[in-house]
Amino acid sequence: MTPDPAETVHLTPLEVWYMYKTKILTYAGIITAALVLYAAYQLYDYLRTTGAQTLYAKAESVADFEAVLKQYPGTTAAGDAALRLGEKLRAEKKYDESAAVLRNFVEKYPAHPLAAGGWISLGATYEIQGKLNEALAANASALSKYPDAYTAPIAMMSQARLYKLQGKKEEAARTYQDVASRYQGTFYAREAMQELHFLKK
Repeated sequence: MTPDPAETVHLTPLEVWYMYKTKILTYAGIITAALVLYAAYQLYDYLRTTGAQTLYAKAESVADFEAVLKQYPGTTAAGDAALRLGEKLRAEKKYDESAAVLRNFVEKYPAHPLAAGGWISLGATYEIQGKLNEALAANASALSKYPDAYTAPIAMMSQARLYKLQGKKEEAARTYQDVASRYQGTFYAREAMQELHFLKK
């Protein structure tokens, strides 16, 4: 009697192994290699992050913060170190160096939690140097790139002050009014209204 072609053929596990062992071993090897690489990357990332955080926690001097940046670029701790370094250099009146560090920070760490603060800090450095247009541009970048960040009212108040320094009273008044309207009931709104009062005298 001829077997029915549609009849299901049942293979033993051993027969399946002999028929497909090359494919099974190949796929198993690929999966194992992928798992090993993933585990190795996770370990490397953990060790790198931990090392960066440890070094940053001990940093105090300009050289210390530079070491964090050099040894652990791209980490959150390196971004923190860049901000602190920019502030420290500005306090030491090394304004060009401070601006360079802060520009590098905002360009290389746009997703850093304090990236908006980096633009504000850069604006402050430019303002001290008397580069008011550059300071305005830095604050404008903070507002356009991070409109909902905690730094938004700070950037707007800085903008208004810079306009006032440039003798642009109308622009300053509009910005103060905008702050008062957007952030009603806050310290920034009260300060804006006070500045607006003095501006109109």
